[in-house]
Amino acid sequence: MRIALATDGTRGDVHPMLELAAGLRAAGHDVLLLAPPDVAEEAAARAVPFRPVGLAVRQQVAEVAGVVGAGGVRTIVEMLRFLRTNLEAQFAILPEAVRGFDLVVGASLSLAARSAAELHGIPYRFVAYCPALLRSSEHPVFTIRSQTLPPWLNRLGWRTVLPPVDRLLARVVNQGRRRLGLPPIASAYAYFLTERPILAADRALAPMPRDADVAVDQIPCLHPMRREPLPPKLESFLEQGPPPVYLGFGSMPDADPRATTRVLLDAIARLGCRAVIGRGWAEIGGGALPSGVIDVGSVSHATLFPRVAAVVHHGGAGTTTTAARAGVPQIVVPHLADQYYWAARVERLGLGPAGIFRRKLTADRLAAALGHVLDNEILAERARELGERLRVEAEASDPIAAILASSSRLSA
Repeated sequence: MRIALATDGTRGDVHPMLELAAGLRAAGHDVLLLAPPDVAEEAAARAVPFRPVGLAVRQQVAEVAGVVGAGGVRTIVEMLRFLRTNLEAQFAILPEAVRGFDLVVGASLSLAARSAAELHGIPYRFVAYCPALLRSSEHPVFTIRSQTLPPWLNRLGWRTVLPPVDRLLARVVNQGRRRLGLPPIASAYAYFLTERPILAADRALAPMPRDADVAVDQIPCLHPMRREPLPPKLESFLEQGPPPVYLGFGSMPDADPRATTRVLLDAIARLGCRAVIGRGWAEIGGGALPSGVIDVGSVSHATLFPRVAAVVHHGGAGTTTTAARAGVPQIVVPHLADQYYWAARVERLGLGPAGIFRRKLTADRLAAALGHVLDNEILAERARELGERLRVEAEASDPIAAILASSSRLSA
């Protein structure tokens, strides 16, 4: 079977599709990954056929570092600008790139993928990584920080916040569809989500909302969970003392990474614990670090997290799930979008304290949260129990077979 996988966004948006592409290829399918040029090297390392689409996302994200985490209208405006720029590139490449394929799987911000599939009459599936994308009274629209609003206010938010954004996106999408000779769409949100999306999220960690207004096929998280060897320097550090704390914000940008590094180091020093700092796209860490602290680039979280005392992170779907499966406590510092949802889930499941919004991150708040986590046996036991449950459920599932089977039923 020939399967094209299209995605856009940061590492957390792209890596699940890269992992799925590698799995499909290993199962004997002919695949093509269509994604930002940032992923070219990793696709080559996995022997996944790849075609770049659009601009390097890392550079685009760095240009709006001062806005990410600010919230409100500024963040929405920049997100729409990002989507508009990338949509033009997607419409320029995807329609021809998917020609001749049997199935197109789109994910995250690849918003032109369904139109490209429609142009050639190819079955299409959309993969969401988080239930927060689904309209429900159980959580607010994904641009809102607060996750403790009453159901009636969540419903009101979906009715008032989503429509203007939806109309703006539909206008841009319809420009591309017009060039392809396709009819206009009324709702970008409904069109992208499709009538039966796939939700790739572990059920015990992120259950389907009970009042979702679309039918959903839920499968476990698709983010990479392969245990790869750690760099020798990191391996040596881990063996030299007690489990450290891991702190890293993945692909999130930072307007002042040096200041953020000082916040992290100050909090660590107050507790006297060892630490591993993930540099991420913002290049946090670096320079002369105190004894007992090391910084690292991209490493296997699935290998590292079971060996740390706690994970401080931005709340991406993949990082949250990897830490949860590792059975370790978490402290989430959400920056934007679905990260607020994951921070709330971590708190509600007893895996960690309330999240710390990025713009409110201080050494005092981080030290207090870490102090609460590191000596909390009840919290540690909850994390271990959920981790075991998630691992058992993941090992018993076959997400590739589930995707193909459900896609076959839809196209029959």
